[in-house]
Amino acid sequence: MEAINIQTIQGDVSLLDSTSLLIDFLLKKYKSEKKQTLQVIEQLSDEDIVWAPTPESNSIANLAAHIWGTVHQRVETAFFNVPDTRDRDKEFDRGLQL
Repeated sequence: MEAINIQTIQGDVSLLDSTSLLIDFLLKKYKSEKKQTLQVIEQLSDEDIVWAPTPESNSIANLAAHIWGTVHQRVETAFFNVPDTRDRDKEFDRGLQL
């Protein structure tokens, strides 16, 4: 029978504690950033949200859709087992509305 190494167990517990703290911090940061971003977007008119400085540029609607798509694909699908429904090309459609 193999001996139990107490230092290894303590190291594993410490790693789990650190991981849990990091995940808690990142979730709080994500929620805070999301809240602040939505507050900024809510202050804009519909015209401001879809405006782009040049035909080749992206609007705020495009950028917000792209950020949401990235977060959805990289975070929600990985950590929350949500199906990946991202349509990346659509995020850059001209005239995209939020």
